[in-house]
Amino acid sequence: MEMRTRILGRLSNFEVEEYLERNDIIFIPVGPTEMHGRSPLEIEYVGPLGMAIAMAEKVDGLVLDGLKYFYNGSCATGKGTVRMSVNDGYHYLKAIAYSLMSQGFKRQIYVTGHGTSELTLGALVGDFFDETKCPIAWMDQMTVTSFARTRVGEEEAKKYNNFMDVTYGSYAITGQKEDLIIDPNCEPMVKHNGEMFKPGQNTFQGLPESLQNISHIINFGSFAYSIGFYMGDILDHGGNQGAFASVEERDAVCARGLEQLRKVVDVVDVPLFVKQMADQAEYTNTVIKEKFGKTLPKNKVSDWV
Repeated sequence: MEMRTRILGRLSNFEVEEYLERNDIIFIPVGPTEMHGRSPLEIEYVGPLGMAIAMAEKVDGLVLDGLKYFYNGSCATGKGTVRMSVNDGYHYLKAIAYSLMSQGFKRQIYVTGHGTSELTLGALVGDFFDETKCPIAWMDQMTVTSFARTRVGEEEAKKYNNFMDVTYGSYAITGQKEDLIIDPNCEPMVKHNGEMFKPGQNTFQGLPESLQNISHIINFGSFAYSIGFYMGDILDHGGNQGAFASVEERDAVCARGLEQLRKVVDVVDVPLFVKQMADQAEYTNTVIKEKFGKTLPKNKVSDWV
């Protein structure tokens, strides 16, 4: 269904109440504000925001924006980085999740694009479900793009810069291209091969000096938090990448990225995703409730006892 905007805060209360009469889906992009080379500090929030908007359009959902000050981990050494603990971010998001549920948004999908977001979102999804039996969901932009890469075919995948292309597509869909730096003397954009960091499988060649001490350790857990560390130089996260030599180059990359973003969203089958959320809620509150309702964790806000 067409709407003048999918962004919750830009709608009137009348429009939201009308929407909730027909649907209950909301996407919540979450990210940090942190150093990232010559890219805007909020780039790992804008990426999920654009993906959330594209997905919401597919399934008649809304988007709650503005949640861009969450745990950043090793990038705390940058003076532009806004620091937020995992614990503080978790409790803030949990309060929002409870509010959204009481408002009528039963299907909440949190979208992230930052490596350490799992620390906050994994705990949120698990605890919220135990306390409410409402299965909210979380998806990671990097994992989504890697999944899509395996589905579009090798030749098609070679045409794109994958995760970064989708991120620049988000700058197009959100109308924020002008936030990207134009510098005729910038370093040329590096094309990545699409490989994800996979502990135990990667060689981690080319790690910056500040990570050499843990080059073996990070093979045995998550790359982002197998052990505590800080970036030892402001170039260690993003380097000198992120600027464009001209407006024409920026616009071309963002247009290509928007095309890739649309393809990614098509491939991941968002309608099936939200259908399974509804199916899971039904199963939990019928079959699981009947069999295990007296022994599972007690609910805080519903009728399970």
